[in-house]
Amino acid sequence: MARPKCTINNLKVFQANIRLTLEEQILIESLAQTYGLSVVEYVRKRALNKQLPKHAMSPINRELLIELSRIGNNVNQLAKKSNQNFLGKYVFNRDLRELKDILNQIKTELLE
Repeated sequence: MARPKCTINNLKVFQANIRLTLEEQILIESLAQTYGLSVVEYVRKRALNKQLPKHAMSPINRELLIELSRIGNNVNQLAKKSNQNFLGKYVFNRDLRELKDILNQIKTELLE
């Protein structure tokens, strides 16, 4: 299936070139990476006074948060399977709640 066509108002046909020093380029790249944006997206949002993502974090913390989310998804899948199979449901659910609390604490610490 093809991508829907953009309206004429949504096409990005104009280009603005700027010159930066090496230090400015490095700073902009690191800020963009902190927000999880490309340099172009970061500069566009800042130039147009659009809102940046709510939580700025280092690339290492971002990768850790993504991995924690994947773990959380796996835990949810295990919980669903446990609820479908009633063997050991109560013990599993207790352990699952403890694990979920730990994951939430880690996420809270990362976002602060």
